[in-house]
Amino acid sequence: MAINVALCTPEIKPGAVLSNTEKIKNCIFKAKKADLIVFPRLCITGVTCGSMYSFPILTSAALNALDDIAAATDKTVIIGLPTTRDGRVYDSIAVIQNGNYSIYSPAKGMTEGGKNSLTYGEDIIPDFDIEGLTVRILPEIDSAPGADLVLVPTAYPSYLGTTDEVISAASAIPAAIVVSSGKGESVSGKVMSGDKIVTLNGKLEEYAGYDEEIITAKIGKIKDSVLAPKKPPREISFTPLSDKECGEAYDIMGRGIVGRMSEIGTNKVILGLSGGLDSANVLVAAVLAFEKYKIDKKNIICVTMRGNASSKRTQDNAASLIDAFKVTGINVPIDSAVSLHLRSIGHEAKDVVYENAQARERTQILLDLSNKHNALMLGTGDLSEICLGWSTFGGDQLSQYNPNCSLTKTAIRALLRYYSVIKHNKAAAKIIEDILATPVSPELLSGQETETILGPYEVHDYFIREIVAKKKQPKDIISDAISIFGLSEATVKQYLKTFLSRLFRYQFKRNFGPDGVQLFPYDLTDLTIRSDFSPELWLKNCGL
Repeated sequence: MAINVALCTPEIKPGAVLSNTEKIKNCIFKAKKADLIVFPRLCITGVTCGSMYSFPILTSAALNALDDIAAATDKTVIIGLPTTRDGRVYDSIAVIQNGNYSIYSPAKGMTEGGKNSLTYGEDIIPDFDIEGLTVRILPEIDSAPGADLVLVPTAYPSYLGTTDEVISAASAIPAAIVVSSGKGESVSGKVMSGDKIVTLNGKLEEYAGYDEEIITAKIGKIKDSVLAPKKPPREISFTPLSDKECGEAYDIMGRGIVGRMSEIGTNKVILGLSGGLDSANVLVAAVLAFEKYKIDKKNIICVTMRGNASSKRTQDNAASLIDAFKVTGINVPIDSAVSLHLRSIGHEAKDVVYENAQARERTQILLDLSNKHNALMLGTGDLSEICLGWSTFGGDQLSQYNPNCSLTKTAIRALLRYYSVIKHNKAAAKIIEDILATPVSPELLSGQETETILGPYEVHDYFIREIVAKKKQPKDIISDAISIFGLSEATVKQYLKTFLSRLFRYQFKRNFGPDGVQLFPYDLTDLTIRSDFSPELWLKNCGL
């Protein structure tokens, strides 16, 4: 008693039902020796179609595609699509057998494709039999008394540690198959995992990730035994905790970068390289991605834009990184252009106008060079800066895609420290060690240090985790912050006031933020605050 199964994640494109259908049929042909073929949820349309699910043209095309797929096979095929019923659009699963199909609308389960117009149902999909094995389809990983094999067609994003957690959960039941959507889906925020997982008798039998289209496995004798319980969910974190997670973080960032490049039809990226932490981290992610996907690293264009306050240390580090990674460097000093602009508007003081003019000039240069070289402009701002509004509106707040957007400053330090230790590129690693030791500064004024103005980033990153992610009341974290960071109550409250005031005051900048990569289940991607929302209650809560 054994069956051959195929787990398929074709590289689909959201909304491209016709070409998706051909790719699905091609997978079925490649898996012609399989008894059972499993695709992800919403595979026919893609899981990242957002509000477009509400348009009848999409759901009608998906149903026609299902007819086409069913007519092309005599296999048992499990596949997801949106369907319309009673004026609503449901996230549905089709079970195809012998050219016929039945459609069900199960619960949401593990599926997370971002904001959309879908409804989730409550259908229980009937068990079916293949070669003497009873198969049950569930919306999430769970035990299934009376069934031999559990199938979980799903769609979940690549957060750090997610794959390990899913494998752990699947290994806690006798036999499970998990298939998540992946390559080709939108990378606006969440990057779908593309995981294909087969567990049998408490062990991982087969696994493939984002870059592989099909894996096959044989499901044989299944033991009816008590297995180890799945691991409990991890503590909420915004920082990679191990070398494995750091490597995974760069891999997910790379998927986002290459995915967006593919979408806009380019094989080049461009970024401003300042010699600081954030731009160095984006450069490392781009270099690793280009190496993995065999793209010429000369197509990574790094632009250095020295201003009056730029230090020799950061400029030397930026130039040295360009040489160490063997990427393309362009140097465009901004002094003259900024001076001309300020004279044209009759401004002489070295104040916020002077600072913002430099940031906007740099962004203009990058956007224009992006057009000139047909390159994707990568942003470098991190989650800590985004949360605190520490950017120039219409300046470094803008980009075409930001791989750093869910990484706190603390996390970026951890990633760069990891890279400097593994010494994948020894010359670059040595430079990064000096970048890690350089005080954080936008270098818009001479001697400027960000943490002298805002307070330590590690403290603000702690506030992001406790207040934004865990939604704790500010008063409830004061004593812990005092203990963790060795600060006085007055100092903690001072930093809290800065954090809370800036979190709400600068929401308008986040409203116009670029797409990016979400590496953790909790960040500001889904935090919607009206630009004029008051922080009054939060400030009063902690005695401010």
